[in-house]
Amino acid sequence: MSSDDRIEKFTSSKEEIDLCFARFEEKFPTKADREEAILKSLMPIGFRCACGNLVTDREYGKRDVKCSACKRKSSITANTFYHGVRRLSAYCNGQFLMGEGIAISANDFAKRNGISSSQGNHILHTVSCEIVREMENAVEILTALLLEPVAKRSKETPAGEHPKKEQDELEKKSAKYGSQRAAKNPREFPAALPLREKDKSIFELLQERPLNIDELVALAKMALSELFSILTMLELDGFIRALPGNRYEVVQKIPTAQSMSVIGAPTEKLLKWFVRFVKLTFHAISRKYLQRYLARYWCFIDRKRWTFEALLKMCARAPYQSSSQLVSYVTPLQAKAVLEVA
Repeated sequence: MSSDDRIEKFTSSKEEIDLCFARFEEKFPTKADREEAILKSLMPIGFRCACGNLVTDREYGKRDVKCSACKRKSSITANTFYHGVRRLSAYCNGQFLMGEGIAISANDFAKRNGISSSQGNHILHTVSCEIVREMENAVEILTALLLEPVAKRSKETPAGEHPKKEQDELEKKSAKYGSQRAAKNPREFPAALPLREKDKSIFELLQERPLNIDELVALAKMALSELFSILTMLELDGFIRALPGNRYEVVQKIPTAQSMSVIGAPTEKLLKWFVRFVKLTFHAISRKYLQRYLARYWCFIDRKRWTFEALLKMCARAPYQSSSQLVSYVTPLQAKAVLEVA
């Protein structure tokens, strides 16, 4: 495989980006066309006024409507994902590029749309944070394993330190917060794994999902009296808690081998692919928003799930998020990742 082939696999070339912009302009030649695509995703059968009347005579590409029944003026984008957005056409372009599997930096995206770099960054981050919501069932990866491309400072970076120091500070805060909470309520934050082997085996079973007594007896293959004794000790030590219906769950999941490390060449290679994607497209990122770049990578590699239409639908049902909410986000110590598509 040539060097050019490898680059095209992990990012988008200038030629690919140019062609995608040309397709976008052919599909949506005017500003009204682009804004209409978003407005239709918000109200596929028309806009329903607060009075209950269905408004169907809206002007093409216009978000402001006037109800013929109550004469009320409304905005279709009010209290939606696009609340307060002035450049709907730029959002449409960002969603189209991501839906086409194009990897593009915020600076390049902003320049091509005639907006500021901060606006371009805001648009791509806003869409990315909604993809993060869709990653609930994705595998967890310790962010400590993904720090290679972290070289951009953020508000979380300690003064005079390298951006990677954010990881150390977050780990310290997490450990301190956990120990303080554990002192107040030992059932909320267990300090370590159970010591006894039988306790560990039951705890590991409950790590997967909450289980009832019958399920635990069948899986653990031990006497009911012995099982109750172990569950009682685990609960007193703060590792598990009882749920209605004779069910038990862990209080705080302890990272497993699958989520803690990248044991095995296949997973290690997949992580390297993500790092290469970041370096070739963005050059460097902040640790603070690492989760959103993992979302961008999922969008980049999953060409079946993430189409332009799928992104429009996702954003149409997403809640409004203020700028302060967007920038206050910090990637947790365990991030969600989709590194390979079946």
